[in-house]
Amino acid sequence: RMSAEAPALTLAAHAVSGGTARERSAAEYFRRKQPERFGKLTAAAKMSRGRLSPEAVRALYGRRLKLSASRIDKFASCKFAYFCQYGLNARPYEPAGFTPPEIGTFMHYVLEHTARDVRDRGGFSAVSDDELHAITQRHVDGYVHEQLNDFQEKSQRFIYLFRRLGKDVFQIVSDMAAELRRSDFEPLDFELDFSKMSDIPPAELGDGDGAVTLTGIADRVDGWLHDGRLYLRVVDYKTGKKSFSLSDVWYGMGLQMLLYLFALGRDGEKLYGREIVPAGVMYVPARSVILPVSRDCGDEEAQRLRLDGVKRSGVVLDEAEVIEAWEHGEDKKYIPIRMRYGKPTPDSLMTAERLGLLSRHIRKTLTDMARQLNSGSIAADPYYRSQQENACLNCDYFDACHFSQGENGESCRFQQKIPADKVIEMMEGEDGNG
Repeated sequence: RMSAEAPALTLAAHAVSGGTARERSAAEYFRRKQPERFGKLTAAAKMSRGRLSPEAVRALYGRRLKLSASRIDKFASCKFAYFCQYGLNARPYEPAGFTPPEIGTFMHYVLEHTARDVRDRGGFSAVSDDELHAITQRHVDGYVHEQLNDFQEKSQRFIYLFRRLGKDVFQIVSDMAAELRRSDFEPLDFELDFSKMSDIPPAELGDGDGAVTLTGIADRVDGWLHDGRLYLRVVDYKTGKKSFSLSDVWYGMGLQMLLYLFALGRDGEKLYGREIVPAGVMYVPARSVILPVSRDCGDEEAQRLRLDGVKRSGVVLDEAEVIEAWEHGEDKKYIPIRMRYGKPTPDSLMTAERLGLLSRHIRKTLTDMARQLNSGSIAADPYYRSQQENACLNCDYFDACHFSQGENGESCRFQQKIPADKVIEMMEGEDGNG
């Protein structure tokens, strides 16, 4: 890197705030050979991050801000990272391969197309396991043909890893079938795109310059028709270990499913022709589970552990009929209600009033976010919970940021994990004050 000017300049930039001996050597080279350029580099390093002008905000983001769930999460994570990704459209170098986002795309493709076919055949209860396997295989093959060009120019290692992933998807589809066979809720829509629907306009906050349009895609929307009203739940497939957390919602992250649910609650009647009742949201793991069990573990115990590993998380409307319709029977395996000391936790079972409380808190969060974006804020203010969980860990823009706690008035936002009942209490206080 020292032998070419551009990478050597990168090393020199690191040396401005210290750096290694090699970086300091590069800095010394540029100081002697290109003093004017090095002077500009040093001066730039001493500049504060500042903020965008109103003209720059409109040039980068437009007169009407478009916010998706991923953009909201990024902004809540760190404003400077949001600016780099969505303002500058900066992209990191990525090695070729079947990366986690592509794994998610494959899983979503198979789950969506399989569930759609099964729905057209009368639902999962009307389809045998052998038929389900054949439908799933057809869509796995379809993905290989359409998206991977039948493995043309793919290495043997790539093909091996994909084949192994293909085996996982059959178990995931089987779990989805077992869940829906125990439920009165049925899939109504897949990949529901709120930004392209004429029946449901995107939720908007504000007027004129600085207005916000919320966009996004819901993986699946399920419905249950009861007493003339349509109860809706939003389902999101997750290939990672993401789970629903009321603490995250308080800090402005993990709002995706709730945004879609409340948008449907407000405008869904235009789409489905029925009065809508928001029934809840659910993360569904779309990944295989490796079980840490002993060799003498029985099949029944292994199945119990496997179900624990793909446990759903989310929020369910606290009505007995909704809970039974969500999943039949006393031995409930899939409904995302968490128990503590024999009672449901307050972040998994909520009354309609508390769902309304969540809706108002999210609206306030988005209004505050729009205000900060329109004010031109690009501060480096990464959230920090621990060394293993913080915004700087694996950040694509770490090298462009040079964030240092306490410098230029910037600091981490320390976020402790807040118990669900405390979050509800704070939201009630916020609601009373607002």
